[in-house]
Amino acid sequence: MLIGLIAVLAALNAASYVQQVKPTDTELEPNRSTFNNGSTGTQAFFTLLNETGRKPVRWQEAPDALLTTRDKPAVFLIIGKLRREVTDNEAKSLFQWVSQGGRLVVIDRDPPKELVKTSANWKIAVSTNPAVELLSIDPSDQKQMTSGTEAAKPVQPTIFTSKVNAVQPSRFAGWITFERYAATTGIGSGNTREAPPFARPRRQLTIRDELSNPPPPAEGNYSVTGSEEVTEPTQIGPVVHLAGNQKNLLVDVPYGSGTIVYLTDPYIVSNGGISIVDNLQLALNLVSIPGGPIAFDEFHQGYGTNSNRFLQYFQGTPVIAIFLQCGLIVIAIFFSQSHRFARAVPEKEPDRLSKLEYVAAMAELQRRTRAYDLAIENIYTDFRRRVSRLLGADNMTTTRHELAQLIAERTTQNLADIENLLRTCEEIVHGAPTGKTEVVMLAARLRELEEKVGIMRTAKARSSR
Repeated sequence: MLIGLIAVLAALNAASYVQQVKPTDTELEPNRSTFNNGSTGTQAFFTLLNETGRKPVRWQEAPDALLTTRDKPAVFLIIGKLRREVTDNEAKSLFQWVSQGGRLVVIDRDPPKELVKTSANWKIAVSTNPAVELLSIDPSDQKQMTSGTEAAKPVQPTIFTSKVNAVQPSRFAGWITFERYAATTGIGSGNTREAPPFARPRRQLTIRDELSNPPPPAEGNYSVTGSEEVTEPTQIGPVVHLAGNQKNLLVDVPYGSGTIVYLTDPYIVSNGGISIVDNLQLALNLVSIPGGPIAFDEFHQGYGTNSNRFLQYFQGTPVIAIFLQCGLIVIAIFFSQSHRFARAVPEKEPDRLSKLEYVAAMAELQRRTRAYDLAIENIYTDFRRRVSRLLGADNMTTTRHELAQLIAERTTQNLADIENLLRTCEEIVHGAPTGKTEVVMLAARLRELEEKVGIMRTAKARSSR
C-alpha cells in the first residue's frame, strides 16, 4: 500500500508539473554567471579560455579560501551584479590576497563599494547613469545595446590595450573618476577633505611622465604579510587604459604588491557583446598573466558552499515535491506506529498452554502419588527408543544384552555396568519395588549415557556439539 501511495503521488506530481520557462535575460536583472549561456552570461568567455588552455576555474568558495588554497589563482574576476553581498570579512580576505601579488578584475557598472579601493594616494569612484530603459532593451540585440555609443579607444599602449584598436561598450556603461588626496589642500569646489594618515604631497606627474620616468619606491611603501593593514601609500597612481565619450572605462590601481582592474561595462565580456570589434581581445588581455588559474567568482553569483547541490540539481522538477511528500508519509507512519488513538490495550496474559504443560503436570502427579515406577518407565522407554535409533538397532527386537554391547562400543563404558543399569530399569518397569532416591540415581545415569552416546537434549548441548 505504501509503495502504491508513493507511485500515485509521483504520477500526480508528474501530471501536474508545468515546466518553468527560463527567465529572460535583461540588463535590469542580469545573470553574469559562467553557467549562463544567455546574452547576459559569460559562458562564452569561460569556454574560450578553457578551449585555449588558459586554465579558467569556477570559484565557488568564499574569498577566505584564496589565502589557504594550494593552487592560488593568478587572476580573480568579479563580473556584474552579484546575487550575494560581499561582506567586510570577505572583502578583507580578497584585498589581502591582492596585496600578495594577485590581480583582481572587477567588471561592473556599479560595483560594491567594498571593492572600490586602492593603496595609492587617490580616491577612486565608479559612477553610472540610472537608465529606465534597462528593462525594455533586449540584451541579445547588439544594435539596441550600442545605439548612439561610440567605440572606446586605447588611451596609451599598455598590456591591457595590446592588439586592441577599439572596444564597443554598451549605452549603459559606467565610468571611473579619481582624485588625488592632498596633505592640506581641499578637493573640489570649496569642500575640504582630510587626507588619510599616509597621504604625502608629491610632484604632480602626468601619465607620460610616470611611464617614462617612474619614481623610485618611497621608504615604507605598502606591503602586506599575514594580516597587516595598509600603513603606507604606494607611489604609483591609477592608470587609464581605455576611454570613450570622455569617460574612463578601464582603469587599474595598485594595491600592495598586486593590482585591481576596473572595467565599467560587463557587456564587453558578456555573451552578447564579446564578439563585437576587439572586445574579445580586451577580455583576453585582462586575464593574460602567467601563474595560477583564472578564477571566475561564482560564489557571489549564488553557487558554492552555502548552496545545496542536491536541490540545485533537481530545481525546477517535480522530484523535490515527491521527496518532500515521501518524507511526510514516512513521518506519518512512524508517528502513527508510536501512538495509539484509542484506549490502552490490556496487558497480554502469558500463554499457560505451553508444550511443557503436560510434562510438568504428569511429573507433579507422579511425585504426589509416588508412582516412581511410572516415571522410570517413561524415562527408560524414551532412552531405549532414542539410543536404538541412533545406533541403528531395532528397538522392538534388540535384546538388552545386544543394546548394552552397542552402547559400550560407542562409549567405551563397562559392559556389565550398562547391562545392570538396563536390567534394573526393566525390573522396576515390571513391578519391582523402588524409591525416590533410586529413581533419581537411575535417571541421572541414563542421562549421562545419553550424553556419552551423543544424544543431545538441550539447545546448549546442540551448540557445543
